[in-house]
Amino acid sequence: MTHTIAIDLGGTVIKIGLLQEGNLADRSELVALSASGLQPQLIPLENSINQLLTRNLLVAGDLLGIGFSFAGLVNSTSNSIIATNKKYDDGPGIDLPGWAKKTWNIPLYLENDAKMALLGEWHYGNGKNCNDLVMVTLGTGIGSAVLINGQLLNGKHFQAGNLGGHFTINHRGVLCTCGNIGCVEAEAATWRLPSLIQEHPGYSNSTLSNATTLDFNTLFEQVAGKDQVAEEVLAHCISAWSAGIITMIHAFDPERVILSGGIMKSASKLLPALQEKVNQHAWTPWGKVTLISAHYPDAAALYGADYLVRKRLHHL
Repeated sequence: MTHTIAIDLGGTVIKIGLLQEGNLADRSELVALSASGLQPQLIPLENSINQLLTRNLLVAGDLLGIGFSFAGLVNSTSNSIIATNKKYDDGPGIDLPGWAKKTWNIPLYLENDAKMALLGEWHYGNGKNCNDLVMVTLGTGIGSAVLINGQLLNGKHFQAGNLGGHFTINHRGVLCTCGNIGCVEAEAATWRLPSLIQEHPGYSNSTLSNATTLDFNTLFEQVAGKDQVAEEVLAHCISAWSAGIITMIHAFDPERVILSGGIMKSASKLLPALQEKVNQHAWTPWGKVTLISAHYPDAAALYGADYLVRKRLHHL
């Protein structure tokens, strides 16, 4: 038994990796149909995993286990899904370890996606040699995970450190999907961006009013074109993200903050601005917290899944 299977169940894409001792040997992807639930995804997942094995001349007996990354709250002790937020809402009723046992006769270990990505960056990426980390994913939603003294922060109900995207930064803000008011997500996540742009008083006179898609790619394009509304909306988002990051720094006392997610594809534009705000406003008398992009922005959770399986089975 030399290999692990890693599954990163995202809201739009499902990533499947085949790893050997921290090396990503092969991978595949599926379109995620998160609104239709998790159960319908299991057969396509089985087929993709079996194809990976066949392609690499392996059989189920070569596998140590599966590391499964889920976009929701997870009980990593019982390897069960606790709660979702409008993605794979049937997840809490599905026995994933039982599915892996029945299909391949191997164990399955479940973890929240942000925590799994943090494990991957900690051991194989830009979190190496640092045992006090916060990871923030900026994308459709805003996720977080926390490592303190080399231990993942879980809490009694397994949500500690995970809800950085739902810290209130505007107590007069809009209602978030989580039920809270003025969350970081509700101020600057991808799902909020179209209404954020359209609510701007200058929207009708902006080049953004002619855009077919109001996403961050469009926003960055219009910022490059010196559109004033785009510049002001981006400044608002940077302010919101930095407020969330600073709150996490104050709460969890990291030495380093790792940033990932689709929005960080424009890291060269965002990191300097975010670092400047953190340097200005975070109260850290001991020194400055370093902000850094993820080394594996597209695959950190796959590496984290490999680490988790080997750790649980005492192969590390």
